[in-house]
Amino acid sequence: MSVLNKTMYRILFGLFLSAFVSMLLQPFTDTGFVEPISVVLLSFLLYLLFMRGFKKIKALSTRTIKKMIYIFFILFILLQILIVSQIQIQIFGDPWNTLTQALHLSKGIPGWDPWIEYYPNLLPYVGLQWFYIKIAEFLHLNYYIIFYSFNILINTSIWMSIIQFLWKKDPNIAGMTTVLMLILPMNYEFILKVGYTDGIAILMLVSLARVFDHMMMTQKLTYRSFFASIFCFTCAYLARPNVIVVLVALLIFVLFAFLKRDTFQKLWQHVLKLFLACVIGIILSIGLSQQMAHWMHYDMNNPINFPTANWIYESVNFESMGEWTPQDRDYTLTHPGFATAKEADIAGIKNRISELLHHPWKIPVLYIVKFATLWSCGTFATATDYQLYSQMYHWSRAPRFVVDNIGTINIFIETYAKSLMALLLFAIVSQLKRVRKIELSIFNFSILTIMGISLFHTLLWEVKPRYQYMTIGLIIIAAALSFENLYQKQHIKRLENKLISKKRGVIVFGLCALSSLILMSTVMQMQAPQTIIVNSQFQQLDNYHPGEDQLILQAQEKIVQEINLPTSAEKFTVTSQPSQNIQLKIQKKLHQKWIPITQKEIPKNAVQTTVQQQFQSGKYRLILFNSNDTATQIKAMTRTEVLDYPNQAKIGSRKISLGFEFSKKEKVSKYHFGLILLFLVLYSVTIFLFYTKKLF
Repeated sequence: MSVLNKTMYRILFGLFLSAFVSMLLQPFTDTGFVEPISVVLLSFLLYLLFMRGFKKIKALSTRTIKKMIYIFFILFILLQILIVSQIQIQIFGDPWNTLTQALHLSKGIPGWDPWIEYYPNLLPYVGLQWFYIKIAEFLHLNYYIIFYSFNILINTSIWMSIIQFLWKKDPNIAGMTTVLMLILPMNYEFILKVGYTDGIAILMLVSLARVFDHMMMTQKLTYRSFFASIFCFTCAYLARPNVIVVLVALLIFVLFAFLKRDTFQKLWQHVLKLFLACVIGIILSIGLSQQMAHWMHYDMNNPINFPTANWIYESVNFESMGEWTPQDRDYTLTHPGFATAKEADIAGIKNRISELLHHPWKIPVLYIVKFATLWSCGTFATATDYQLYSQMYHWSRAPRFVVDNIGTINIFIETYAKSLMALLLFAIVSQLKRVRKIELSIFNFSILTIMGISLFHTLLWEVKPRYQYMTIGLIIIAAALSFENLYQKQHIKRLENKLISKKRGVIVFGLCALSSLILMSTVMQMQAPQTIIVNSQFQQLDNYHPGEDQLILQAQEKIVQEINLPTSAEKFTVTSQPSQNIQLKIQKKLHQKWIPITQKEIPKNAVQTTVQQQFQSGKYRLILFNSNDTATQIKAMTRTEVLDYPNQAKIGSRKISLGFEFSKKEKVSKYHFGLILLFLVLYSVTIFLFYTKKLF
């Protein structure tokens, strides 16, 4: 037992230490290259601020902390509502495909989106989207009111579940975690704007952790907890099948409890019951998926369905370091030279493993990079995954300041998020170093599950940062339970002696700050500048493929679509591909009148038409006019029921939208002078606070 415990401790300590180093020093993220010294310095500043904040909260009464939590809870909800109502980025990929497929199902339109035929695991999400649509129809509300309301509900439930759980442990920790939840960038991105099923998985994992903790406290698993666990794991497995790693964590705890029967008596039996509840949850979720497929008339045995081996094939791709590539997708889809995709993938796996074995140095490189990828991004790519938020920003709406400065804002948020996540991982590493063993506790259940997800994707599956995001609830719980150890009086006293009495910390911090600012002004300027899209349709122009979304524009008929530009633009592009020449007119609203800005003829079959001139902020309307004597066929988006755009065009009784975008001509640097100045201010304030001893 002692050997097993020490081995588990050393493995977990090493893995979390590696995750901490990756988060702190790995410069590449989905938003671009982040200057690593700034992450280290900001993380240190956050450590000191949290230390002071924790001391202040511990000085408060329980009643005052409870009031603070209620105030922060209300503020959290208001912030979510403000964000979903004021900022929206274009969505692409799985969320868009599942949404349009759900719309077809709700209207009885036959046929399946090829993308969903490839990936049967998207069926539960299609069902969830269908549910949103039906609720919206029943209540006579816009789809997005239901969509965003549900996302806020899930996000808020995660918040409530974590704080309620920690309150029972220690009100001081609950108060500190309330502050953390309010300033956590991920709480305002993926779950709110994209939805998907990650939020459900996070909530269910937190709920399972609470069941596990209650079982540890009472030394038994009640019938109520047993059935609650079945429900939680059924939902979790439907949302994210990789939660299966929880079973491994539970089996480890079964073994630990069994080997220490003299201490825990029959606890191992109750942990085994929890394991069985999760197994039943898997069986139920598989059954529900099959029933869902039957109800939707979806063929689970369609040869076009991607086999499980596809993800393993992708995971051993050394060229992409285990990340998804369109080449791997096409190989599975076409499976050249093989009767089935499964045979092709298995052969591909063998070839890639053989290649790795012929070059043994590639094996550690592949798995180290895959692990680091999971822990590379402070937001776990929640600001980028399935949102056009990287090289270009395709806004359907956003305030002027956000649009004009998105490159700067995004880099700062990523730097801050990496610093914050590094601090949480450091808290977990410190706790592991203190206890030096693996016990049957909620802390160890959390860290085993967190690293189980990491190892699952590192060793077996394809990888990208968002796959680690589903553990964020457990990361917060594990880190929060480590705060008391992180901010012990002896640790703080030792830090005060090193940083203040000897003044060495001020000098080191100052030199690091100077190096950081120099790197921002030189090396960081070498990365590709941003193209800013001021305003665009919710679906990107690249998705207006020839032959799709065709519309007949009768003779002398026109389409008028009003839009709002929050800031200036210099370039306008519209996708139309008319079957004969038509007229494009752009007008601006001034003093309650529409004033012509430009007029241009769109030639026959021209896929995209561009106008380059100065467009000031304000209200505009786009007009496509068929001046011919015969009907003209053009391209336009006709599936507007699921289109989150404030103004749509009307043609007869139909609502449509043109494929358009207004953009800025000049690309901007991600490390803008204003961002460098902001870091200069932060560093200067920190050094001043050190020197005056106001952080201690």
